[in-house]
Amino acid sequence: MQLDKKKRVMVILCLIYGLWHLGTQWTTTLLSFIQWDTVEVLTIVDLGYIQSFGSLMNAIGALAIGQMTDTVGPKTMFLVSTILTSLYYISLSVANRWWAFFILQLFRIGYQLDSTAEMYLATITTESERTATLMILSIPQAIAMFVGPMIGSKVAVFTTLRTSQFISGVAMSAALIPVILFLLPTTHSIPRLASAKLRPQDYLPMIKRNAALREGVILRGLIVGAYVCFELIGRNFLLRAYMKGSNESAEVLMSKNIATTSNSC
Repeated sequence: MQLDKKKRVMVILCLIYGLWHLGTQWTTTLLSFIQWDTVEVLTIVDLGYIQSFGSLMNAIGALAIGQMTDTVGPKTMFLVSTILTSLYYISLSVANRWWAFFILQLFRIGYQLDSTAEMYLATITTESERTATLMILSIPQAIAMFVGPMIGSKVAVFTTLRTSQFISGVAMSAALIPVILFLLPTTHSIPRLASAKLRPQDYLPMIKRNAALREGVILRGLIVGAYVCFELIGRNFLLRAYMKGSNESAEVLMSKNIATTSNSC
């Protein structure tokens, strides 16, 4: 791929990555308060079931995304991920019961844009370029982590909490879909029969044979598990208990995101 074309693709990919994380941070700011604004008060056990089911849907989607990306191409997977996540965010704006939040976790099977972006990146860079290019993607993510909570809280103040959440889902799809459709180049897809050589049932033998892969999976599980526990306890309960509104929650999240970004740099 020519240098100028590669730079242009990276700019488009950074734009997609930034818009995605902007919507994600916007929703993260509001979600705790939306889950508080329910017909029946959700306990920590209720939230635990919701989070666990959502994580299961993420895992199912992650198992399928590699093969699907090779079959239909990453551009299609970007669209699928954007549409499902936008529907999830829009639906959160009207959910007010435990079972509604639980059922909506089905949409999280498509919460895979991060993984798709990394796969797309692998098709336009060499192995020696990949680490530096991944660091470039952290720039729009860092900006979104700072701006997203601010926008979400301000819109909630000027409108309502649920209106702000609805706008988050609509705005993300309206911004991302045209960029993906008209600006992002198609990279590759392979025949269905070729992609069928690696099936989900082959993953476990791969992990058993590959020690490095096994260690990576275990380490990632420990890190993600700790982060989920922090999100469940820290964000959903402590912030909800001590913050008076989405503005204060946004300030806390922006401080946390600045610290996270500083550590990654």
